[in-house]
Amino acid sequence: MCVIKFSDTLRYTNPVKTMNRHFAGLLTFIVFFYTSGEAFAQLSFLNKRWQESKIPERGMVILVGGGISAVRSDICAGWGCNNFGPNASVGALYKFNPYLSAGVNADYVRLGATEKDPTHPLNVAFQSEVIALTGNVMYNLLDSYAGSGNYRSLRKRFVVPYVRAGAGAVYYTATSFPAQNDLLESQSTYDPETKYPAVSLVFPFGGGLRFRFSDEIAVAPELIYHITTSDFLDNVGPRLGNPDTKDHYGLFTIKVMYTPLIKNNIFSRKKAD
Repeated sequence: MCVIKFSDTLRYTNPVKTMNRHFAGLLTFIVFFYTSGEAFAQLSFLNKRWQESKIPERGMVILVGGGISAVRSDICAGWGCNNFGPNASVGALYKFNPYLSAGVNADYVRLGATEKDPTHPLNVAFQSEVIALTGNVMYNLLDSYAGSGNYRSLRKRFVVPYVRAGAGAVYYTATSFPAQNDLLESQSTYDPETKYPAVSLVFPFGGGLRFRFSDEIAVAPELIYHITTSDFLDNVGPRLGNPDTKDHYGLFTIKVMYTPLIKNNIFSRKKAD
């Protein structure tokens, strides 16, 4: 085992400017996919076959998805240094009405990055295994049904943009090692900067688009940014990094939404034997 030693101070990044860039990127993502989805939904067979429904827009929904993850930490503040990792997600939400839903989500995330700033040669890379459990509220930016005012038809929209935000906790273990090596091939790893596994608060926010294919199945690509209260996701804490910033990460996930249809037999006539 070896200990990282360096005397330089890592470059400071303005958190306000960082947040503005993330909001701008999220808005661009939503506008692009919404525009594409609306154009796709104009096809006549989509309007007739998939959009008409007598099923109320409420009830339980099961979520399963996967995608990629990226981190922002003391040693990596951009795309070039990220070792993009996988993420897998399961969850459930309850739709109260065509606009508002609330639910829980569990994510497995692998984060990693390699320092590539020549002015701050820590010679460090890291990999973190993260499990996140969060509660969240989701709000549709459009009514799930077509129509306006007091008129609501049986036709549901093919694509609906939404935003969601929440809070929860992450349970994680971080390992750092020399930047020129791969973790699986590395003969040495750096000493932990804190006791692992560790727990931190996390606050996810972002949005996406729900593409409805039937009363039961919808697909939703989404982009969610996670603000944590930890400075150890990269195993580079305040002793070695910038004590004024915390580690954050983002997820791009494609989720399948399954809505179980509960058959109502109250008014059905029982067949004679």
